[in-house]
Amino acid sequence: MAKPTPKQNFLQTALLMVTIYMGMMLFFNSQKPQTTQTVDQLYGQLKNENSKLLDQSAMRTLNDYNKRVDDEVGAKRLTRAEADSKKIEAAIISADTQLKAGISRSDSSRIRSAYQALIGFQKKDLDKPEWNRTYSVADVTGDSRFGWKEWTGQQLYTRVVSDLSARNRTDLIWGTIPGGFQFIDFLVHLTGAQSAFSYAFAGFLLALCVRSIIFPLAQKQIMFGRQMSQLAPLAAEIKEKYKDEPQQQQAKVMELYKEYGINPLAGCLPAMVQMPLFLTVYQCMLHYQFEFQKGTFLWINPTLSKATGGIVAPNLGQLDYILIVIYGISMIVSTLLMPVSDPSQIRQQRMMGVGVAVFFTISMFFGIFPTPGGFVLYWIFTNLLATAQSLRAYRLPLPALVKVNAAGGGVFPVNPSDDNPFANLFGLKPQKPTAPTNGHISSDLTGKTGTPAKHKPKKRK
Repeated sequence: MAKPTPKQNFLQTALLMVTIYMGMMLFFNSQKPQTTQTVDQLYGQLKNENSKLLDQSAMRTLNDYNKRVDDEVGAKRLTRAEADSKKIEAAIISADTQLKAGISRSDSSRIRSAYQALIGFQKKDLDKPEWNRTYSVADVTGDSRFGWKEWTGQQLYTRVVSDLSARNRTDLIWGTIPGGFQFIDFLVHLTGAQSAFSYAFAGFLLALCVRSIIFPLAQKQIMFGRQMSQLAPLAAEIKEKYKDEPQQQQAKVMELYKEYGINPLAGCLPAMVQMPLFLTVYQCMLHYQFEFQKGTFLWINPTLSKATGGIVAPNLGQLDYILIVIYGISMIVSTLLMPVSDPSQIRQQRMMGVGVAVFFTISMFFGIFPTPGGFVLYWIFTNLLATAQSLRAYRLPLPALVKVNAAGGGVFPVNPSDDNPFANLFGLKPQKPTAPTNGHISSDLTGKTGTPAKHKPKKRK
């Protein structure tokens, strides 16, 4: 089986991106509900699930209910104003179910789902009478924690934020790591917790801390990519020579890497180490989300948010679409500056990186996962610092590659004082010298290929 050509790789990459795009469109734009029930029947089912605290079922029912309401508008059996009112009421009932279920199970993720169900309405319908009208919810008798029987949208939103904010101060990150909220709060208070400056600047300070921690790993990843590109012409010759023998081709390429003491998988390790840190920082920012509502940034403020109908976030605790677009641009630039190990595949690898950047941007834009503005701002700062590191790394001189393994299987000696037990972890240093495995010694040491060097006897004093 022949190795895929660059054209085939390009088509595979394009097909992957199209598949991801179509999957997202199917997820977001499915027009038909998964049930044949009427609007009234779905409303009754939602109320029943509310009384039994079936929060997961209530979320699915709410989705079907909203789609069925849209069908009624399309059939001109409901006006858009009537539909909006019905959707607000259903969202309040569903969010009430999630809030009660979260409190009863002491599960912050369920309460966060209630927040996500309400935040869209809070941003665009804040001053509408439908949002501030009282709606009835199930009376869960016998439980003193649930003393409410009715809400306005604003009242329920305030209760959800209050409860979730209190939990965020004490909840452990991943159930094991304490102090996530307190660390971000410390960064904010370093500059006096000023609403127009401190919360945004805390994002920069956090990015600076994180990039400082991962700087050595990121540097090794960049330099490793540059080293791999040095071997690309030799690897290309091997691939051309053995283009009809894929197994032999792969074996010869691996021999080439071994000869120069490079592990082709070493570049993956720094990226893998960085991922848990990134996810942990994300959780820390989520825990501080409601404190970020006290902060503003340039165009992000309540006045402009109200004027734009929620397109601009009122504070750094909520989603801001302009900030997400800037993030997408910064991530694409940062991706394009990452080193490519195989120059013959540069176009395909660049397109794949850009595709991932676009996917993350679209995911945040449509709210697949919650992204407060403070976190997006932190990520932009991170991308800018990563770009600066890449530009600096490309200006550094790169030593020429030197063979460390003899063709016959032996290993060239190195200075034992330079030996580092962690050096080979990243594939950037020669291996510890060992005896040749087949009696051959490199011509670099003997002057004659395959002939051991003769040692002169020491002169006696």
